Amino acid sequence: MAALDVRALTRRAAPALILAAACNESPAPPAEAPFAARLDSAVAEAVRNRELPGAALVVVQGDRITYSKGFGHADLAAGRPYTDSSHTVIGSTSKPVTALAVLRLVQLGRVALDTPIVRYVPDLAFKDPRGQAITLRHLLTNRSGLAVGFSGPAFERPSRVGPGEVEGLARQMAEMPLLFAPGEGYAYSNRGWALAGYVVQRVSGTPIEAFLRTEVFEPLGMTETTLEFWKVTDMVQGYREGRQPRNVPAPASLSQEYGPSGMIVSTPRDMGRLLVAMLNRGKTVLGTQFLTPELIDEALRGQAEAESELGGPTRYALGWEVDSTFGDLTIKKAGSVSTMVSLWVMLPSRKLGLAFAFNREDYQVVPLVGTVLAIVAGGEAKPFTSTPAPPSVAPAAVPIAPAVRDRWVGDYDTRYGDLRIFVRGDSLLARTEGMDIPLAATDDSTFALVTDLVSETGKAFQFRRRGPAVTVWSGRDSLGIRLRP
Repeated sequence: MAALDVRALTRRAAPALILAAACNESPAPPAEAPFAARLDSAVAEAVRNRELPGAALVVVQGDRITYSKGFGHADLAAGRPYTDSSHTVIGSTSKPVTALAVLRLVQLGRVALDTPIVRYVPDLAFKDPRGQAITLRHLLTNRSGLAVGFSGPAFERPSRVGPGEVEGLARQMAEMPLLFAPGEGYAYSNRGWALAGYVVQRVSGTPIEAFLRTEVFEPLGMTETTLEFWKVTDMVQGYREGRQPRNVPAPASLSQEYGPSGMIVSTPRDMGRLLVAMLNRGKTVLGTQFLTPELIDEALRGQAEAESELGGPTRYALGWEVDSTFGDLTIKKAGSVSTMVSLWVMLPSRKLGLAFAFNREDYQVVPLVGTVLAIVAGGEAKPFTSTPAPPSVAPAAVPIAPAVRDRWVGDYDTRYGDLRIFVRGDSLLARTEGMDIPLAATDDSTFALVTDLVSETGKAFQFRRRGPAVTVWSGRDSLGIRLRP
């Protein structure tokens, strides 16, 4: 695959804009400054405490980036350091960026948030007649009624690229029944965000990847950001949390068709450039106005009752969560592709923004946000502490007949992507999130995962048959349905 040509992206931006960026964006303060030194110590302590491979932190104050630094390694085996220029998949923080693409079309007078999308894609016929009422606002606030999660072997085809990928998913969605009538419920839907990207693509007549580059990334000064993840050759290595070893290399979940919902590749410093524009009502690090202040306000306005990805109630804006998580009014978004994580936090009353990036999913590091906020405010920061990983307990397996075991074999469509249940030798295995994990039977229809991965400790799949259909569950949570035996 070809490398991401950052120089080419930079050449496409007007020289005057690049000069403006150099004049308006201040460099990070010297490492020996008290403010920076305390942040250095706090982030390094968290990385060390959690045994994280790598991390980065960017701080935005007012209209400037005042701190930007990486810690640890982007790739442990190669010894490559994690810096504020390391390329990482940002996951669901792609959603508020896709919302900006939609708002760009709103500003150009090409679309309206509350007009049914069938006006813009008239050949997209929804099998469920309620789909005719879906608007862009419904898609951007997770109130469309479209099914949640992913579909397709997202972990197995990062190189599958073509002009019809996003459109193919849109047409697949049009065949699916809605969970509820548009506007009458809430369901966090990656499919809905992918459909929003397809509408942008159709209305603009430009592939969503190119539209984001020219209409969002370049105007914001995000010259090292792209949705064309397949062109990036220097991406950080992602890891899963294990016990021994602590960091297990694993592939990121990547799929072009779901690009608008979570596949943007960026750098920590570019994330900071985005936060500058959001905190300053559209004024960018380049000194230009990206969107009107009113459209930025609309992007950040809480519009739907929801459950935060970090826990607790929140209100969902156009891709953002709005609540009081960190005391003052907090606008935030987390993103993950199972091996890489990004977290953006803004406190508008203080014109303060934080962008974090990690190359291992580990939500026990979230208390670091409060520590950083305390340091930036000049207060006392508590030492970083975390709970040890629970011990690995081998499941109590019971013998079952091969014929009973084999009835659950097949491919399942789940909210996390494809799940393949298959037999190797005498063992049943699950191929999920890019890994083959053995399963131990605890009864005829329930199988515990046998793994050293902390996130999978105690997890079991339960299979249920109703007529010809077979569904898979984790506890009380329905994960998906078998597509084929």
